[in-house]
Amino acid sequence: MDLQTQETATATELFSGERAKFWREARHCDLECLTATFRTHTYAPHTHDTFVIGAIVSGQQQHKLKGNESIGGPGSVFMLNPEEVHDGRPMAGGYSYRMLYPSVELMHKVARDLPGVAPGRGSLFFKQLMVQDDTLAEHLLRLHAQLEQSLDPLEKDEAIYLALGQVIGRYGSWRKEPVVGRAPKAVRDMCDYMRAHYDEEVDLDQLCALSGMSKSYLVRVFAKHMGQTPHSFLTDVRVRQARAQLAQGVEPTQVAFDCGFYDQSHLNRHFKKRIGVAPGAYRNIA
Repeated sequence: MDLQTQETATATELFSGERAKFWREARHCDLECLTATFRTHTYAPHTHDTFVIGAIVSGQQQHKLKGNESIGGPGSVFMLNPEEVHDGRPMAGGYSYRMLYPSVELMHKVARDLPGVAPGRGSLFFKQLMVQDDTLAEHLLRLHAQLEQSLDPLEKDEAIYLALGQVIGRYGSWRKEPVVGRAPKAVRDMCDYMRAHYDEEVDLDQLCALSGMSKSYLVRVFAKHMGQTPHSFLTDVRVRQARAQLAQGVEPTQVAFDCGFYDQSHLNRHFKKRIGVAPGAYRNIA
């Protein structure tokens, strides 16, 4: 494995018959890659600050995307936008899949090189979060396998730009403002407050004082515009901060303390529910 292009992979045994392997392609804006087989593992509703692109190898996963329940199987392609709330649950027998987490920067680099695509000043997004596209799924799975197995940087470069270019070319759109920018100012202020105070205790009284809303109304308005509750949003922020620290080699115990979790077990529970592996395993790819 070429350590100049790919960080050390970590494979984690989970429950019986389950396995997850994470690695990072440092040369491509720290592109993270996951290949996993889940029989019982359930993802909590969560978001990423990256895109999430990938395909199911075998089995079926049930999930909620944009509030709608759907089922993905072989040939299904996922194209989740940053800040798009999603979850995931295995159907009978479980599923295996391969996922990529390309940054906004990487996706825009790929888009700029595509003929006939004019990003302009807008941001890339996908209207369809899951499609049945056997050909594209095959290309994405081939890309993912090359990233996992190849030692040739040119082969990896070509595969990334070809496969992600196909995703953008077929399904990409452009919009002028991000999702959070379309929410009311009070919701944006609450998001900014939680991003700034993720390492502290936050309660509804503080958010009510900030927004001028009653508690029940605040939770409803926030969920309507963000697709998740304030607590779920804050937990996402904390997990992202934890990922950043773990990537720098910080011990999980310290990460839990720094990122607003009560203890390491609290971090472990929320981290695995959102990332699929434990913090210690994730740290090992740094």
